[in-house]
Amino acid sequence: MRYVIFYLLSIFFMYFEYIKGITVNMMSFYYFSDDNFYQSIEQIFNNYSKEKNLNITLSINYFSKKNSTGNRQHLFTTTEALLREKSKKYDLYLFDIVYLKELSNHFIDLNECLSNEYLDLFKINDMDKYYVFNNRWIGLPIYIKFMVLYSNNYYLEKYNKKIPSTWDDLLQTGQDIIEQEQKNNNEINLYGYNGLFIDTNEDATCSMCSINQFVYSFREKKDSPFPYIKSQSTIDAFNKIKEIKEKISNDEIFKINEDQTVKFLREKILLFTSFWNSVLPKNFGYNETLLPGKNEGVSGSCLGGYNIGISKYIDDDHKKASLHVLKYFFTKEFQKEIVIKKFKKYSAIMDLYKDEEVCSILNCQIIRNLQLVNKTNVANQHNIFEYEHKYLKNFYDFLYGNSNVKTAIQNIENLTKFYYMNLDKDNIFGIIVFTIINIFVFIVLGSYIFSRIPKFKQYYVMYSISMWINYCGASLFIIYSLLMKFGKPSRFKCHNFILMLLTGYTMLNVPSLSFVIVHYPKWNNKYFKWIQNNEKKFLYISYIIEGLFILLSAFNPSFKPIKIYVDNSKNFYQCKIDTSNIFGFVLLIIELAFHVILFLILIVFLILEFNIKAIRPYMKSMLYNLSLDGVAFFALFLILMINKNSYYLECLCPFTVLLMFILKHIYMYFVSVWFEISSKRKTKEEEMINDLLKFNSGNETSEMSTTNATTFNTNNKSNVESTMKSSILDTNSRKTFLTSKTLL
Repeated sequence: MRYVIFYLLSIFFMYFEYIKGITVNMMSFYYFSDDNFYQSIEQIFNNYSKEKNLNITLSINYFSKKNSTGNRQHLFTTTEALLREKSKKYDLYLFDIVYLKELSNHFIDLNECLSNEYLDLFKINDMDKYYVFNNRWIGLPIYIKFMVLYSNNYYLEKYNKKIPSTWDDLLQTGQDIIEQEQKNNNEINLYGYNGLFIDTNEDATCSMCSINQFVYSFREKKDSPFPYIKSQSTIDAFNKIKEIKEKISNDEIFKINEDQTVKFLREKILLFTSFWNSVLPKNFGYNETLLPGKNEGVSGSCLGGYNIGISKYIDDDHKKASLHVLKYFFTKEFQKEIVIKKFKKYSAIMDLYKDEEVCSILNCQIIRNLQLVNKTNVANQHNIFEYEHKYLKNFYDFLYGNSNVKTAIQNIENLTKFYYMNLDKDNIFGIIVFTIINIFVFIVLGSYIFSRIPKFKQYYVMYSISMWINYCGASLFIIYSLLMKFGKPSRFKCHNFILMLLTGYTMLNVPSLSFVIVHYPKWNNKYFKWIQNNEKKFLYISYIIEGLFILLSAFNPSFKPIKIYVDNSKNFYQCKIDTSNIFGFVLLIIELAFHVILFLILIVFLILEFNIKAIRPYMKSMLYNLSLDGVAFFALFLILMINKNSYYLECLCPFTVLLMFILKHIYMYFVSVWFEISSKRKTKEEEMINDLLKFNSGNETSEMSTTNATTFNTNNKSNVESTMKSSILDTNSRKTFLTSKTLL
């Protein structure tokens, strides 16, 4: 009996759910709410659902400027917050195509749900780039809008002027008409052009459209790509905008928002304006045409509109019901009968503009010849609103302020460009750094050449060829580690920069460690005994370990480059430890531990052997050098940790180590030799003076000579002994110094 009741209840609830159906909730937003578009399509679909017994009810939660205080940014933020929380409140979301990238991860891929019967309709003329991101079809446009040029028919006919097709034509036509109107009527209320360059944050998206389409219209040919930000085309476009503003308009008109622009159009006080299509009824006194360009046949227009996407966080039943809604909205029949014929809006289905009935309602000539702005989203890794506001601030400092055009463009480029050193001709900083490090290399190699000159060979007598090879190799590792800062950073470059520095210093310090072990008589440890007997093998093993570290870091680098955004300065890359890469992170710990232990052991040995008189000068010199190296490395790591906003500091921080290294090198291999040469020269001068004194003494009277003969001989003997002792001490000192230099 219990099973029968359970079965009957299950059937009842299933039937009840079927009768009740599914409600598809849709969140929508429309900036201008002077028609009932969304209310109408809601009712139209629900009627269709009843007719087809779909048991689906569409409920549109509709936001506009009339029923909401939020602007575009606020509504986007609200939408994003709901999706981030994986809210199931709404099944369908209507969103501005500008935010395709930012919202893409929250919607299902329509490629997996809709057949090509629907999607192929939107692939003509590359329209799909506004709906597809990372090969995922994020949404479909319920309709589209685009920017056109509104031209005042009354004034064009009055002065027999044509609709301009270039910006120079527009400027000249505007100047001529305004000049004639001023002659005829001193109280003229006519403005030559409004480009929709609004200086408020809430209208940033619209302003960006205006700028991008103007710059796009300054490309040389129709099929040319979007001009590079620092190109002459961009400079010319910016200058032309300002010229138009200053000659036929003013700051106040250029700054008015969309609502005010519509008001001024209705009052017919604008001669030309760039604005969204179809905001005015036909035969209202304005012609809608393609926007002008720098050259004939070249134009540019920003595409607007709203995509509908299905949330990926809802259950399967609601996904299926939402797909029914999309399939209905994006048929040719719905787009033609409702979107085009009923509401006079443009559809993204380009095939419809081959229909004569459609072309009797809409301007098919415009939509067929539109040159839509083909611009990659440069703010891919940046907050889009923050980017827009900073971009516009720099642009408006030029347009409405006193900023130089090249300064404004450079500041705009800095918003998204990430700097690193290279050898491009415009990267003067990179060229200077590269030149300096090669000068360092020349100094090191020059010291070897200097040591081969016969005149100076005696001062480098303790250096063998193998010692020079080891030292020069270590020097190249240390100096050329900075080359890892050239070019776009990679994980391997980040890791290898540190490793090259450490390897170079290992090649310098391991021979010193071997020396102190070999020359210390008290070591009884079997490992130290082995090193004493196999000094070269010990060196080779150390170098093999360094080679393994470099090889392993190539396959599993423990660093990764991250982007650092800097306000009012240059963005750059910074290398950070990647703790998510367990193997790479462990490898880094082992590498650092190896080098730190090596460094500490060497210091301990130097301290233990400090009291051995025969090698004390070497111990003292080595301790000084290691202390300076320690300070340099500490400064390097400190700068790397605390630097958060300086591109130049990031590039120059390795010089803390490099400068210390090259200064030590110059002192040991050039300055000390110069001191030794100077000391010998001084000794020879003293000997010459003594010889002169002897010669003068010989010319004195014989009586004086006889009286002082004994004294003279005694003094002369004393001087000779003193000179011999000095010479012996000088020779011993030089040998000790040369020995210490050799090991360093």
